[in-house]
Amino acid sequence: MKNLKYLIITIIIGFIWVSCDDFLDTSSPSKLINETVYSSVFYTETEVMGIYSLLGDAKLYAQNISLLWSTNSDIENAGADENSYMQNTNRGASNYYGTSGNPIFVWTNIYKMIERANLCIEGINNSALMNQKDSTSMKKLRGEALTLRAMGYYELVKHWGDVPFKEEPSAPDLSNAYLGKTNRDTIYNHIIKDLLVAEQSVPWVGESGYTTERITKGFIKGLIARIGLSAGGYSLRDKPGYPMERVENWRDFYVLANQKCKEIIENGSHKLNPSYLNEWKNINALVLDQTYNENMYEVAMGLGQNGEMGYTVGVRFYKNDKYGYGNNANTMNTNAYYFYSFDKNDLRRDVTVAKAVYSNASGDFKEVFQTNPLAYNIGKWDQRWMSTAWLTLNKAADGKIGYGINWVVMRYSDILLMYAETENELNNGPTAAAKSALKQVRERAYASTYYTTKVENYVNSLNGYDSFFEAIVNERAWEFGGEAIRKWDLVRWNLLENKIQEERDKFAAMLNGEEVTIFGNTYNALPTNIYYKYAADNENIDWEDLNYYEQRDDLDILSTEELTALGYTKISWLSGFKDEAKTAYNLRLNLFSSGLQKVKNGVCDNRYLFPIISTAISDSNGALTNSYGF
Repeated sequence: MKNLKYLIITIIIGFIWVSCDDFLDTSSPSKLINETVYSSVFYTETEVMGIYSLLGDAKLYAQNISLLWSTNSDIENAGADENSYMQNTNRGASNYYGTSGNPIFVWTNIYKMIERANLCIEGINNSALMNQKDSTSMKKLRGEALTLRAMGYYELVKHWGDVPFKEEPSAPDLSNAYLGKTNRDTIYNHIIKDLLVAEQSVPWVGESGYTTERITKGFIKGLIARIGLSAGGYSLRDKPGYPMERVENWRDFYVLANQKCKEIIENGSHKLNPSYLNEWKNINALVLDQTYNENMYEVAMGLGQNGEMGYTVGVRFYKNDKYGYGNNANTMNTNAYYFYSFDKNDLRRDVTVAKAVYSNASGDFKEVFQTNPLAYNIGKWDQRWMSTAWLTLNKAADGKIGYGINWVVMRYSDILLMYAETENELNNGPTAAAKSALKQVRERAYASTYYTTKVENYVNSLNGYDSFFEAIVNERAWEFGGEAIRKWDLVRWNLLENKIQEERDKFAAMLNGEEVTIFGNTYNALPTNIYYKYAADNENIDWEDLNYYEQRDDLDILSTEELTALGYTKISWLSGFKDEAKTAYNLRLNLFSSGLQKVKNGVCDNRYLFPIISTAISDSNGALTNSYGF
């Protein structure tokens, strides 16, 4: 997947950075870089690749940003129990119990990336090559550096709110190194301005040899849209009472987002892969899609080196001789509530929600049904879809290896749904274009036999602002489960705490056997027992025969021996659980995300932002202090 050119460049990067460290006082690093790097397009590219190389670090997109910092929501939660939900680990962070001593709250690597980007941008701007008639190549590289810097600041603002901000490298005397916080609205305006510059010079995917493993014009436009919706949306404000507020000119950001999404759609360089399943199989197999380019940008990982996708998140695998070393895929879970939120015919459901683990303590070659309704995994990462090269490494491993699966920062379906959302918002109701965009996403989610009812009739019935907005809220949940998007959607809509409480209430109703409506899907009565059996291969569960939606009266009357003879295993389900199990499940779900609540944190509701880690505060020479009651 990875181009040999970039491997060579990475080696050169290491040489250049080591060389700079060895020059002591005879030549400043900035002078050395200007003289030896930015007079050459090739060496300038090595510096830009140096920024890219940081993205695959565990404290950035290989784990923290993509996985650990993006739970919990109403459809995702960190694997935790009554004893661990408040720990000073990713579990406590995910459940919104932040302390300045939690080591997961480290932003150093993001600022390292930003500093490297600032050096590149300054070097390119001051390069003599920028004054030549053909400065196209240098402007492309500047566009990439500007975008990578914007990504860094966007992640900081999402997770911490107001943060230190500067657009120039640190001075040798550190006169600009110790900074206080800059208001997030100011930061948003700066990075959007930078991205509007960057999009002018960076090519579309497929042009100039650019794949979706590099920053392209389409992704920049999509990032402008995503940042615009965050800038125009709600966020927790550092003022008395810590309210959730949005800026007065929020509509301007929605106009911009709408414009950028429209430009991407009209260009046609990015399309939906017709198969949602194949989209994820390709990602797992390290296959870069250059047919549809649905993935607008993928952070490139290295097989055997980095990438937690498939290990920290994905179908749970126990160690076995067929697939090798097991994973630890309980860091991000989902549950039966999310499963039942899907229409039963939605093809995304069984790609996204894993109802079984693979193997067990005995190392059997088979799926094992997950009987805990709060412990389903995100199924988009599955060892059975991974490459032969990965399998060879994993079978020989006696510890965790880098899975090498790229982190997909943005997919084209996000563009379609952001466009539909902004059309509805700006016109106080859905336009024909909004409905068309929503239909495109839903068409892939259903077999053709359901197009009339689940796509055409469903979307055409959404004629008011409220009904269409609710449809967008639901569709984005179904489309992006586990992809570090849902939490931030709910934040910008000011729905995070409300939606999580809705999850708790609806799950309790399911346990009580009450009628329940989840994301528009109503269930009068769910089964009290589930029966499953294995397919002919005796390895995979026969999912077509499993009664998730109806009671099996014909099997309820059979004895255990009779069920065994037919190949069935019986488990209690939801309202069929014993009272003590129901109490335990409700307790656990009420503890998940409870740090958002004022009654739990003692400060304010919706406290989703992270505290600044104590080491950053102590290193700031008094420039930084915590807020939000931390």
